[in-house]
Amino acid sequence: MTAGLRIDLPVILDDPKVDTFLNNTALPKIRKFYPIANDVEAGKSPDGQIMFSPRLGLNYELNKSITLRGGIGVFTSRIPFVWPTATFFNNGLTQGVVDRVSTTSIPVATDFVADPEKQYTNPTQKIPSGQINLFTPDFKYPQVLRGNLGIDFKLPYGIDATLEGIYTKTLNNILYTNINSDTTVSFRMTGSGDNRPVFGRKSIETTYSEVYLASNTDEGYTYTVSASVAKNFDFGLQANFSYTYGDAFALSEGTSSQNSSQWRGQIHVDGRNFASYGRSDFATGHRFLGAVNYTYNWTKDKANATTISLIYEGLQGSPYSYVIGGSNARNLNNETGSTSNNRSLIYIPEDRTDINLVDYKVGDVTITADEQWTKLNAYIESDPYLSENRGGYAEKNSNWMPYVSFLDLAVRQDVGLKLNNKVHKLQFSVDVFNLANLLNPSWGTRYSVIGNFNNFDFLTFEGYDATEKTKPRYTYRGGRENNTDAFNINDFSSRWRMRLGVRYIFK
Repeated sequence: MTAGLRIDLPVILDDPKVDTFLNNTALPKIRKFYPIANDVEAGKSPDGQIMFSPRLGLNYELNKSITLRGGIGVFTSRIPFVWPTATFFNNGLTQGVVDRVSTTSIPVATDFVADPEKQYTNPTQKIPSGQINLFTPDFKYPQVLRGNLGIDFKLPYGIDATLEGIYTKTLNNILYTNINSDTTVSFRMTGSGDNRPVFGRKSIETTYSEVYLASNTDEGYTYTVSASVAKNFDFGLQANFSYTYGDAFALSEGTSSQNSSQWRGQIHVDGRNFASYGRSDFATGHRFLGAVNYTYNWTKDKANATTISLIYEGLQGSPYSYVIGGSNARNLNNETGSTSNNRSLIYIPEDRTDINLVDYKVGDVTITADEQWTKLNAYIESDPYLSENRGGYAEKNSNWMPYVSFLDLAVRQDVGLKLNNKVHKLQFSVDVFNLANLLNPSWGTRYSVIGNFNNFDFLTFEGYDATEKTKPRYTYRGGRENNTDAFNINDFSSRWRMRLGVRYIFK
């Protein structure tokens, strides 16, 4: 049994500039809508914190054939200082915008100015203004609790086998709220089972645009189970095969360097301030891995040998979400904030009357609402998840991209001799990546989701009805009904590739 303790001490030695208007005027107004901001103060970096990561490991040999191993502990991520760094320039006082589109209010500048203290300024820029980044005073950097348990077996005929499970629970992850967004609901959608709230796109304090507040969440977990077998044969053959299944769930992914894009990336139904909990972007699903390696030594000194390796990987594609897209999607929930990447999860209509489809044109050709429904309904019926969840909202990362298989080939030819008890040799190599695609152009295909990251714009939001102003209008622009609308074929990674090499080895 092994025990240990790791201690991290992340400290930011300075504080950003203090926006007194934000502290004295804006935040008191905001706190009436967002209690999470009660103790928040501008001009403060996250507090220095001692992050304890205790560990306990076990390795116990039950007998000569079975070994039990495992462990449990707290693990701290690499400290993402890029997040709190934003408070030093998104603070209402430091960063402004100079736009030279108009030459009437801003003189045309012809020379680059290197001095950071003498940059061009915008005479119309108000101070304070702009985007604000804040952190709760008790903010914690990401940590997880992780435990694993594995059993190693030595089976008859020289076979080694392993069975292992890993479970990870989120202790601290980052979560964002735009606390300058007025929470007043203007209306709820009508005309279908979709009754999500629609806001008034109002800022609580108009001096600023968005005020992003970073806090913590403990929602989320991951688990993985795996099994593997391996055997070395006396005649130079090595073989191993493994199977892994894993799933992961999260409220926020924390994948971006910018606080604003972290907030934009939150999948939701009721607005980004109400992120949807669901399958994580990093869920692995099913994965098979196999490798066969054969080496033949032509001479006893092993200076001349041929090695052939085949590696197979079969895995479930990445998870993806069905979301609402279109240039008008910013008006769907009508919340303040960025106009891009709406990422509202779709409502899955029960029948033709449960969605308000409208005609659209492609050139001079009109695609009627009934034609769209025929294709949309066929797609829903072809998708097991969508067909089983009609009348509800799609979940975050509800679907998986197709299962894919890859086969790689590696050949090594060693040519050398032994001199003064040292082997000198040249190794010639040939690597064929995605060999399956070389054998058949339709094999070895890797997919990606059409849209932003792993979000597929399934429906296009066309605005609200002119008469029934609370009733959303949609178009369905998918052209196929075989459940492939969501995917692109990745051009480069789906092609076979060959690499030739040579190196000199001495030992």
